[in-house]
Amino acid sequence: MNRRRSTLAHPRPTACLLPLLLMLGLVLTLPAIAQEEGEEPVNEAATEEREEDEEPRYGSRRERNQQLLAQRFPEEARWLTLPAPETETLALFRPAADTEPKGALLLLYGAEDPPHWPAHLDNLRRALPRHGWATLALTLPLPEPPPVPERPPEPAEDEGEGEGEGEEDTAEDSAGEDEQENEENGADGENGAEGENDGDEAEPEVPAQEPLPPRADRIANRLDAALTWLDREGQGNLVVLVDDASAETVMAYLQPQLEAGAGGEPPSTGESPLAGPIRALILVNSVPGPRLSTEQLTQVFAIPEMPLLDVFLGPTSRLHDRVREHRNLSARQRLERYHRLQLPRPRVEDPEDERSFWVRRIHGFMHRQAEGMERRRINRP
Repeated sequence: MNRRRSTLAHPRPTACLLPLLLMLGLVLTLPAIAQEEGEEPVNEAATEEREEDEEPRYGSRRERNQQLLAQRFPEEARWLTLPAPETETLALFRPAADTEPKGALLLLYGAEDPPHWPAHLDNLRRALPRHGWATLALTLPLPEPPPVPERPPEPAEDEGEGEGEGEEDTAEDSAGEDEQENEENGADGENGAEGENDGDEAEPEVPAQEPLPPRADRIANRLDAALTWLDREGQGNLVVLVDDASAETVMAYLQPQLEAGAGGEPPSTGESPLAGPIRALILVNSVPGPRLSTEQLTQVFAIPEMPLLDVFLGPTSRLHDRVREHRNLSARQRLERYHRLQLPRPRVEDPEDERSFWVRRIHGFMHRQAEGMERRRINRP
């Protein structure tokens, strides 16, 4: 009898928790029910329109990348002025850290976006100033990609099979395309009808961008801006480094200056006979990378007096034919100061490392061929 009273006085825990859990579930669901009944849903189309109305912060991906890179290296960023429609481009400059500067290396690399610089070229850009050579790094436009071949026309279906079905399918396809177009424009059937009736508010026209000049002109504009800027900074002793993607176009632009330098009075410093301001050329051939044709290579090897370091980076097995072709053509062109350097692609762990084998080999060529004193700065208005 006592046991029964004890059980009635103290009910089981599950019997007490069940009503509490039911009440808790009801409290949690009430706000959702109230929102569904009393509140209007968020107008996603209006939110998208506000986002579209806001002007983009950057005009293109390239402009965005250049701005971000300039923010990353604010002390090195230099904006070079270009003719319209491009107006300007970013270059990175590091002055020589030596008390007696030897000159400057102009690094040219084919890449639409500056962050795509290879690590071994960035190593030269950062490390050579500690050896007395300033560096100015500049990206060049890439060649246009080959056109995509057109797909062959699909074979026509038999005329006798399902003519009526074909008409129905065509109607369904056109209706589906209309629905997809309306969805992409962010409007259903009712909104579309309202837009037609309003008619007064026309969509703002996006101004058409002026087409860019041909690639050769864009490269020439960048070279002219870079050489003008270096001249104003008193850099009159230059070595140019260029990759195989842009070598032919760059040499076509530089050839008149190099021919004039070859006919001038040889300088008193360095082994290069060119009077300057460009004293030597470094050509970087990479695998994978474009292979220069004989015609293109002849343009690069057009100045017999110019000291040239022909660099090959990659597996020896894949570079053997290319190395032999360059060596034979340099002999036919009678290059007097042709040098070849073949290496595996350098693995750069520290871009600031000025003692790497890669940096020491490039610096050795520049020291022998083109070392000189930086020109004194001229007071300009």
